[in-house]
Amino acid sequence: MSTPLRLGIPSKGRLMEKTIAFFAEAGLNIRAGGGREYSGSATGIDGIDVALLQAGEMPVALETGAIHLGVTGEDLIREKLRDADGATTLVKSMGFGRADLIVAVPKSWIDVETMADLDDAAAAFREQHGHAMRVATKYLNLTRRFFRENGIAHYRLVESAGATEGAAATGAAEIIVDITSSGETLKANHLKIIFDGTILRSQAQLRASRHAVWDEHSLGALNTLIDRIEARFAAQRRVVLRGALQGGTDGLEDALMAVQASLVSGEGKLVTVGTRSDRAYAAAKVLRERGATRVDSSHPEMLYGAGAGEFQRVASTLRSAAGRP
Repeated sequence: MSTPLRLGIPSKGRLMEKTIAFFAEAGLNIRAGGGREYSGSATGIDGIDVALLQAGEMPVALETGAIHLGVTGEDLIREKLRDADGATTLVKSMGFGRADLIVAVPKSWIDVETMADLDDAAAAFREQHGHAMRVATKYLNLTRRFFRENGIAHYRLVESAGATEGAAATGAAEIIVDITSSGETLKANHLKIIFDGTILRSQAQLRASRHAVWDEHSLGALNTLIDRIEARFAAQRRVVLRGALQGGTDGLEDALMAVQASLVSGEGKLVTVGTRSDRAYAAAKVLRERGATRVDSSHPEMLYGAGAGEFQRVASTLRSAAGRP
């Protein structure tokens, strides 16, 4: 009996919208269930079922093997799972949902700029007030780990249920650890980020469960999905140039190689060249120097074959977790 690949995506908000758009560019069209439905549908790649989960539920679903693949922020993966890399394998960092998990203190603390300064301030605070400084956060595990790595012991965690950035202003805590993307909310609450207080630079990730049941059917669907994703990413960084040369192609390949471009084909005077987007002008200049009065450029939608190595990397990890060669 074949096992469909079960893909978990965020159930609401901008993260869901961007996730659906991400997969659509790779040829997997997802339709989210309406209302209270917890499943969706997928077309474009056979053998994939879709589950709608809250972003915070995704790490546990991956750890237990309830889903094969899941999309959520790395911050939640690292916070919720004791051994994130033992329970899951990174398939792709998706390029959206970017945010930094940081340590922030009131701007009025002019002598506190680094974690070492914060350690000194924490010790002085305890001696003056008779209790440890409070740190408001939703990220208890990541905060403990980071503070331990920086040798800070004089603090007490306060789990934040609401807007963490307001905790210092309301007197609920002296320090906050929270996610920020622009820093504007921190500024509005008169907070500053500790210079070396960035705990994690997070973004949305596609991760595979090492505890799910993987068979030839689910691995086959994974292979196709990774192939499509990597083909799309590779194409976004590439340009195809076409031009008609006045002379021959002698020495053209060496000239193109010098500007990190390659000759794809040459039929008579018409040549096709492939290169990275940032090298397109240099490659076009080579063609123009050889008599091409006009060089057309286009962006390919897909460059198939780019994902073969990535699938082997992910699949070998999953097979290893299952004790298979």
